[in-house]
Amino acid sequence: MEKKIVRIQLDVSEEKANEMDKIIEQSGVKSRRELFNLALSLLKWAIDQKKEGRIIASVDEKNDKYKELMLPV
Repeated sequence: MEKKIVRIQLDVSEEKANEMDKIIEQSGVKSRRELFNLALSLLKWAIDQKKEGRIIASVDEKNDKYKELMLPV
């Protein structure tokens, strides 16, 4: 079964567009669409983890510290 494609148009500031392009350049992501899909997947995963009672964090194993991700969602 073929997936239906839905067009979504977003208006962002030039600064945000440049930020997106820089992330694409640094990460090897091929397009803004791929970047959006990856970001959406990451956000969905983070929301699912929070629903399970977990925290989302960056871990500094060398110093045995972590920094919790704080998002309004």
